[in-house]
Amino acid sequence: MIRKLTFICMCSLTLGVQAGEINRTNDSLKVIIPQTDLLKPVEPSYLKNVTTTSGWDSNWFLNVSGGATAFVGNPLGCEDLFGRVKPSLTASIGKWFTPAIGTRVSFQGFQFKDCKLDNRDYRQLHADLLWNVTGSHYHARDRPWDIVPYVGLGIIHNEDNGNCPFAFSYGLMARYRLAQRLHLTMELGGTTTFDDFDNYGHSASREFGDNLFSVKAGLSFTIGKVGWKKVIDAKPFMKRNEQLVDYAVSLQSDNARLSRKNSLSVMAIAEMKKILEIEGLLEQCGNLFDKLNEDAMPTENNGYPKNDYSGLNSLRARLMNKGYPIDGDSTGVDKIGNAPLRYRYHYCGGDSISINSYLADISNGKCLGSPIYFFFRLGTSTLTDSSQLINLDEIARVVKEYGLVVKVTGAADSATGNAVINNQLSENRADYILRLLEQRGVDNKKILKVSEGGIDRFNPDEANRQTKIELHLK
Repeated sequence: MIRKLTFICMCSLTLGVQAGEINRTNDSLKVIIPQTDLLKPVEPSYLKNVTTTSGWDSNWFLNVSGGATAFVGNPLGCEDLFGRVKPSLTASIGKWFTPAIGTRVSFQGFQFKDCKLDNRDYRQLHADLLWNVTGSHYHARDRPWDIVPYVGLGIIHNEDNGNCPFAFSYGLMARYRLAQRLHLTMELGGTTTFDDFDNYGHSASREFGDNLFSVKAGLSFTIGKVGWKKVIDAKPFMKRNEQLVDYAVSLQSDNARLSRKNSLSVMAIAEMKKILEIEGLLEQCGNLFDKLNEDAMPTENNGYPKNDYSGLNSLRARLMNKGYPIDGDSTGVDKIGNAPLRYRYHYCGGDSISINSYLADISNGKCLGSPIYFFFRLGTSTLTDSSQLINLDEIARVVKEYGLVVKVTGAADSATGNAVINNQLSENRADYILRLLEQRGVDNKKILKVSEGGIDRFNPDEANRQTKIELHLK
């Protein structure tokens, strides 16, 4: 009765732990549910005023323009600005690397009037760095016009006197978009070089003093790919990744905790079922296990030997003087050792077989019930789980109570080691169980020890690292 109450309390405690775990899981779900937003894709956002650098096949342009040029040099001469104006032509090719930064190479030339108002031919080649002021801001890029100041460096050649000095170029260009690839350009520009460019001035001083100022208008045509790619802001993605890492770590911690609790619950349930089977109460209390999740129970490996107490329970039921009537009230009596045994006739296919024939079979070497196995760690005589000793306690009690004979058979795994090692190991395992039985009061004369050496009877291999106990009448 005490064992029944103890078992019921343990079952209640286990069910309470399971229920508590379910409640805790439900509570944790309240925290996890908002985290489902972490699984939604992040809407990309873009960095303000930042774009990717264009490739070499995009945002090139050609520009052709014409206008007027005025020469202002040292010495100045006596003509006004408008009297110095002469026509000029310009052709350039360039590329925009970003919406704000670009470069170009320009060729410019035609005629100018020197300080004596004589017409001179000139040619100029220069490279300029362009800065699109309006292209630096997103809100201004949709406007059709651009303001582009520039500076550059090149050479200028006087066709009449052969002078070819360095020259600085600078100016301001305005662009108006007529179409996606076509712009109208207006430009105010200047060139400054040494004051002996027109062959008049202080050639020995090498001072800057001659200047060409121009006003031009033209068309610019974009070739290659047109447009810019915005740069995605990585900060939201980095923040989401950090949140996902924290979430994964919390889930891993929860899974480890639940796995440990589940393992303890499974071990407790397995041991309680063993106690029920030994006490013959499994059929009466087995419905308690229906409330547990069978999926949580471990799956047994095919071919792995397992303890089956049905035969032992059947024997104990007979040894405990339980009556089995024939046609309702007929019984017979026999004895095993010094204990009375009540038996009944079993009806099988029309023939009545008495227990005497059953006793004759088992007394001829057959085991009472199923063998019970004890499993050991690789290369040792140490049990894989000390909880197996609960089986040994019950076996010792039954053997002493009914004067049975115990056959102890040690074995080792033939897949590892060699024959010498396995023979010694199987004998050590049998001796280990034998000593434990003797410590529990089993007479040494009632124990038969057998050593099998290495075996490969069971699958997986670790199932062969065992000692088997069989109960016999004699």
